[in-house]
Amino acid sequence: MKVSDIMVADVASAASEDPVAKAFSVMIDRSINQLPLVDEGGRYAGMVFAKHLLSSGAPPTSKLKSYAVKTQALSPDEDVEKAARMVLGSGNRALPVVENNGRLAGIVSETDIAQTADFGHATVDEVMSGAIVIEEDTPLADAMSKMRRYNISRLPVIDKKGVLRGVVNILDVASILATPKERTSKSAAITGSKSRVQGDVKVKDIMRRAVSVERGTKMNDLSEHFKSNEEIVVVGDGRPMGIVTPKDALELILPQKRDGPAIHMAHLEGDSDRREIEEQLAKFVKKIQGRLGDIQSVVVYADKHKTRKYSVRCRLMTAKGVINAKAVGYDPLSASKELIEKLDRQIKTEHTQKVKGRQHRESARKAEEEV
Repeated sequence: MKVSDIMVADVASAASEDPVAKAFSVMIDRSINQLPLVDEGGRYAGMVFAKHLLSSGAPPTSKLKSYAVKTQALSPDEDVEKAARMVLGSGNRALPVVENNGRLAGIVSETDIAQTADFGHATVDEVMSGAIVIEEDTPLADAMSKMRRYNISRLPVIDKKGVLRGVVNILDVASILATPKERTSKSAAITGSKSRVQGDVKVKDIMRRAVSVERGTKMNDLSEHFKSNEEIVVVGDGRPMGIVTPKDALELILPQKRDGPAIHMAHLEGDSDRREIEEQLAKFVKKIQGRLGDIQSVVVYADKHKTRKYSVRCRLMTAKGVINAKAVGYDPLSASKELIEKLDRQIKTEHTQKVKGRQHRESARKAEEEV
């Protein structure tokens, strides 16, 4: 299957001179998180992302060219497997499809790719991330701060008893920013160049209905859900246990190595920085292989920030589930060392719990035999 078979050809776009408010308006209308920019000849000129615009505090009247990101581009003739690797490796939700003459032909998102994949017998338990939640009566400003702190784009919303009530994501917040200042109310309260959120706006005022599934649900059963939802909340007794996104699904179809787990790096640009982090993780994975079931793959998201700090997030996928960890350092080496220490602590905890469970079952078996 080729990229041209799954891409969205009727793609919305904007010009570099257009205002931020227009981008938000189009994103909300189309339910998309990114918008390609094109010049007068229809040639691709970059991409703007809702998450970036919000985190930057972009004034609604400022021009999009100030926030454009130069991304990789896909060719219409590229195969879907390569597209999956490029989308995941870029860290973006979608990449443009560009013809040889530079003209924008369409766009392919992680959702488009996830809907074409066969995940076999894999279940949501194998890829879900832990759910970072927010209470429905929390001020919206606090929800935005939480998204920035954890570098995430959505939050399951719970009531005081911890039961799932809905979900709020970046586009829901953007829908407020896109409302003209003179028409703002409690449901539209982000105004001004600093995107200030009024304290009387609660998460429950803008949250949407959440799509949820139980643990053990097959990944192949999520294809229909992903057509209209970019997050699926995994619940137990009505309470959020984890969250699955199309990006999580793509990690299942990454190519594997025969001689051990593959390490897939995303986001970071510099080859030397990438290589340093990858080498540290390769040594660690070799050391722990077999302690917690077979390690199938390791996906690392590394970013260099304006503060000169490096943040590294890792998803270590094993036959028993997923282990997540993140760390921050002033250089790739210190960030990767802290990450490895956190992964090691989690694995030791998991291993201890596994041994105790086995000992408990053995004791129970012996007690039954004595009876």
